[in-house]
Amino acid sequence: MQDVVFLLPTLLEAHKSKRAALVGMMGAALARDLKDTHGRLYSCKVIWQAWQAEIEGHDGLQALAVELQRLEVDRREWKGLGRPAALLAARLRAA
Repeated sequence: MQDVVFLLPTLLEAHKSKRAALVGMMGAALARDLKDTHGRLYSCKVIWQAWQAEIEGHDGLQALAVELQRLEVDRREWKGLGRPAALLAARLRAA
């Protein structure tokens, strides 16, 4: 998950012809890290929405990075957390 957090800012610099592939790789990595086998498309959507917010002048990528880091801490401290992807989705809806 830290790799995704690290790569999020590169979306702003990525050429538009490479951006979709980068989002796809990050979405796949995020879904894999969250053990959400069917969540790749959702992860990609979340990343695209963060990028869209960013180009509209909001802190979309930074906000997503913060939520991902927060989730990583929760996963370490909350050993019984069964569905971290669901927790992330709930937090993103609430934000």
